[in-house]
Amino acid sequence: MEILRRFLETSPTRFDAYVALQCALMRRYVNRGGTTEEFCERLAPVYHRRYAPVLLDSR
Repeated sequence: MEILRRFLETSPTRFDAYVALQCALMRRYVNRGGTTEEFCERLAPVYHRRYAPVLLDSR
C-alpha cells in the first residue's frame, strides 16, 4: 500500500488518487507488452475490487 500512500499525498482528492494510480498501473502494463484492452478486461476489475473500497468510500 506504499504506492497508494504516495498517490494520496500528491492528489487533491481520493478520486484523483484512484484514477492516477490506475493510469500509472496501466502505463506500466502496456510498457511491458500488454494492451489497454487486456488491462481493462483482466486487471481493472481486480484493481477496482482492491482500491475502490479504500479510495471511493464516502469518508
